[in-house]
Amino acid sequence: MKNILHVEVLLQPEKAVEIPELEKVIRLELKNIEPIVPESIHTTFVTDGLSDFVKSIQICEIENLNDDKNIEKMVVEAGVESLDLDTYLIKIYFYKLDDSGLVDDATSDEATCKMRRCILPNVDFCGIWESLVFQEPVKEILLNYAQTGMNFARHNVNTNIISYNRLILLHGPPGTGKTSICKALAQKLSIRLGQQYNFFEFIEINSHNLLSKYFSESGSLVMSMFQQIKSVLEYGDSLVFILIDEVESLTRARDAVLSGTEPSDSIRVVNAVLTQLDNLRKYPNVIFLTTSNVTEAIDTAFTDRADIKMLINPPQEMAIYTILKAAIEELIKVKLIINVEEHHQFDRLPDINGEQKEVLSTTQKLYQISKESVGLSGRVLKKITFIAHSIYVRQPQCDGVYLFLEALHKAVKYQKTQDAGITKIK
Repeated sequence: MKNILHVEVLLQPEKAVEIPELEKVIRLELKNIEPIVPESIHTTFVTDGLSDFVKSIQICEIENLNDDKNIEKMVVEAGVESLDLDTYLIKIYFYKLDDSGLVDDATSDEATCKMRRCILPNVDFCGIWESLVFQEPVKEILLNYAQTGMNFARHNVNTNIISYNRLILLHGPPGTGKTSICKALAQKLSIRLGQQYNFFEFIEINSHNLLSKYFSESGSLVMSMFQQIKSVLEYGDSLVFILIDEVESLTRARDAVLSGTEPSDSIRVVNAVLTQLDNLRKYPNVIFLTTSNVTEAIDTAFTDRADIKMLINPPQEMAIYTILKAAIEELIKVKLIINVEEHHQFDRLPDINGEQKEVLSTTQKLYQISKESVGLSGRVLKKITFIAHSIYVRQPQCDGVYLFLEALHKAVKYQKTQDAGITKIK
């Protein structure tokens, strides 16, 4: 059985195309891409007129169906040699981006907006999946889980015999990418499942606006919001993703609440959320995505309903290296780092066991900085190159990679000092 190579094709928004015919053209075009490697995007084409209909061709991940333990090594080495397409089963997905973005629900006034909505795939979510880097195979696990959940739902697997709620709980420290991976997963699924549903919708619940200052009103607000969601789910040809960020605010542990002075309203909220989740489970076209920074505060009845509970840790050195490498390459691409010689390019992955030379290569230097960056959140790492440029370059353009790496090294030390100062104040 061949391993699968996934390919995503972004179409021009205003052009109508015959997908079967276009797929034939894309398969021929793939043979002209050199080199063809995973996690690469191509926007120029050999085939005449293809750019009139296609904005980009993205070579995505390799799905290993043969339990090949060398697959990871093969993918890494693919950064040097082009993949042999004849050895893969190629799956191609076609999609267009909606440009409306997340908007407040029309049925709510601005002060009490309970949710925001958008159509998927959406331009606002474009690129999030590729930008997220984890030490563990977080994205692969979540994608496989969600696809399996929807497969079970489409085949009407009896939930009384096999329990699955299509509810994901991501937990961990702030700034590790929990909310981003939820949005990215919804976007990715809307592309991969495009042939199975007519449209996709993303709903982001504003938990804090559901907590009323008026006694006993919060439970009613929760019930009202879920009734709105239910009306969306009635359209069976849609797939709806519901994100509840900081879910602990709606699902506080009831035994802890009972020990407080005003337990009633919080318990009503928890009971309402649990009841509504159970009611919506019968709809086969919904996936719940939830995040939490403090799982110990969540009621166990909610965590028990989650099919998958995944801890999202702060990135370690190899993931940090990939994040920083991508950021520096972006600055080179847009010419904010100039005079870049060919031997200053970064390796796909550093050789952590390689001999350390007196004068470090760009790869070795960046890996050294990555090791010193351990402890910074993913959110901070995404802005650390900006900090380096603004504080330690202070010029419109940085003259060379080495000079920028020196600035980046200083920025990491600066950020750690700032973080330590905030911790002491607390």
